[in-house]
Amino acid sequence: MKINWLPFALPYQRRQILLSLFLALNVGDCFAELENFSEQSLIQEMPVVLSASRLRQPLSEAPNAVTVIDRAMIKASGFRNIADLFNLVPGMYVDYVNGHTPFVSYHGATDEFTRRMQVLVDGRSIYLPPFNTVIWKDLPLHIDDIERIEVVRGPAATSYGSNSIFGVINITTRDASALNGASISATKGNAGGGNGAADAVVHFGKSGEQLDYRLTFSRSADNGLNFPAGWKNWHDGYDDGSDTQMASLRANFHPNAVNSFDLQLGFSDSSRSVGDPRNKLSQPHDIKENSGFQQLNWLHTLGQNDDIQLHYYHISLNSTDENISLPMLNGETVLPSNPLYPLARSYLVSDKYTVHRHELELQHTLHTSANNRLVWGVATRYESIVFPTLFDTPQSLRQSRLFAHDEWRILPPLLLNAGAMLEDDGMDHKKVSPRVALNYHVTPEHTFRTSVSVAYRNPSLAEENSDKHYQFGGLYQEWLSSGRLRPERTLSREIGYLGNYGNNWSVDARVYNDQVSDMIWLDHNLGNPASIKLTYGFPIVLDFRNEFAAHYTGFEGTVKYKWGYRNTLTLDYTHQKASVDPIGSLYLASTPLASAAWDWFSGYLQAFPNTVPANSVSLSYAGQISDGISFSARYFQQGSIMVITGNDPQPLNRRVDMRVAKQFGSIGKIGGGEVSLVVQNVFQDKNVGYTGYLFDRRAYLTATINF
Repeated sequence: MKINWLPFALPYQRRQILLSLFLALNVGDCFAELENFSEQSLIQEMPVVLSASRLRQPLSEAPNAVTVIDRAMIKASGFRNIADLFNLVPGMYVDYVNGHTPFVSYHGATDEFTRRMQVLVDGRSIYLPPFNTVIWKDLPLHIDDIERIEVVRGPAATSYGSNSIFGVINITTRDASALNGASISATKGNAGGGNGAADAVVHFGKSGEQLDYRLTFSRSADNGLNFPAGWKNWHDGYDDGSDTQMASLRANFHPNAVNSFDLQLGFSDSSRSVGDPRNKLSQPHDIKENSGFQQLNWLHTLGQNDDIQLHYYHISLNSTDENISLPMLNGETVLPSNPLYPLARSYLVSDKYTVHRHELELQHTLHTSANNRLVWGVATRYESIVFPTLFDTPQSLRQSRLFAHDEWRILPPLLLNAGAMLEDDGMDHKKVSPRVALNYHVTPEHTFRTSVSVAYRNPSLAEENSDKHYQFGGLYQEWLSSGRLRPERTLSREIGYLGNYGNNWSVDARVYNDQVSDMIWLDHNLGNPASIKLTYGFPIVLDFRNEFAAHYTGFEGTVKYKWGYRNTLTLDYTHQKASVDPIGSLYLASTPLASAAWDWFSGYLQAFPNTVPANSVSLSYAGQISDGISFSARYFQQGSIMVITGNDPQPLNRRVDMRVAKQFGSIGKIGGGEVSLVVQNVFQDKNVGYTGYLFDRRAYLTATINF
């Protein structure tokens, strides 16, 4: 059956008439051609995903574009860090503030506090107050324990609420029954800026008739990033190495065929070097952090794939960041040559905080008819934080949400996904985030999707209530929130296509237009003199404000070709464009101070279109080159980009990574194992991060044995 594009090229009235005739004439053909059209037939052609709607759906029936990173892709990538895996997703950006602080962003780069994508691990949100960000290096999760990752590319607040206005990262760990025995793995090399890296991990598991469990213990350490030769004097004494230890448990108790209880526990402890000898408030020192979680899920099966799930989790983070400042007087550094130096003193600069989150969620999935499925649920969340240098008093939030998503097969080839979430953020904001999507299967192998959604991002505690300051004899104020912020709002529209061509070729493409209003940004507020400090030679005021609207349009496409025994060639390409409009006249340039502030903001607005790389492309291969030997390689190119918190544009980067592995015995069986060599940036391209670090050639060797 061929697609007739003529109706879409005609005026509106004739287009509607012809489209109706087209459907009337072809629906019979569709029924005949799709006589055996079913969810099972789609499952055979497309991966099954859960994240877009909370319903298990073939990828071709999901309401959003979804990228699936499976276990084979994770292994073939050769990455040591979880954040690096998102380099495999079209349109995503990964960079490092320093050797242990990666950030992951979509629609270009924002900053290390990327607050517009929800991140879940087995259903629990790992975004933490006060900034609603992810501390990737401190997750009590080892990369080897990940079974798959689903990345929803587009707003999904209908299913997951605030922080989902650009998309969702949903990490699923390996089942408790995945390992029946033990394995030890060790990694050694110069990964981590050429200054050495050493990792070790032990897995142990046992599968029983009613109880399965899996344990992981790991340690990961490296010495951070390198800087170009011209920067070495500037960075004398600079160190950003890290050392993280982690332990986790997953256990599943299934006493009968209809009930299952899943328990997860995890803990990590890390030490991360930060600071610079030339920074008066951040001298070289270590940040000590520990984080943990406890999670319990109850799944009760009702039959016909209907179920009820009750989900509780608690996550916590304790951070201690203390160092001694340079000698200061009245908030300013005093050099030994200064006559006032005897009067100066050093101060304790302390950022200590403790965060807790508790969440309880009930979800019900049911078939309301042969052609309709519904998932709905309610959830409540309590967050608390003690952070003396950021808040005057301890902070807490009680949030709640009600959600529902309906999947209705109107005709065998036509599927409607519709849903909404009502969310109360605990800050006097109650918003509804709706989404509607239509998926039309021209044939079981070719599907078109169109969707429209509205999503909101609520202000974080730091944006709404913070008072960031230090005491140095007097008050050294960094910023002071005025509050009364409006939630950011996104209107998203997209058209997508998924196609399979025989057993070898597949295509996943989409075009999108996202409009984000009331974007929140830390900027000058000349009407709030309480937070004045000296920056760039003149006093300014820093405050969180709803300052501008942003527009993102683009194309994302993935083409895969598979042949032989597990050989896959994948091409990803992204073209995107960003623009910005100020909300209004924020400043009156009637004074030199106001004029300087406005010049700064105007320059930022002019640079905003460069905060997304216009083009990025990657080509990767993974497969078996002989019995027991696997090989993978990836070429990646990203256009120049201006990171919002950076000083200079990050230039175009190119890089080639390779991995070769030799298996011995049977993987996962006693005596089996693997030895692999990974080389990143093989051809030593001059790749520079936005903070100026040099991503030079890195290589490391990993050995794994099972017993």
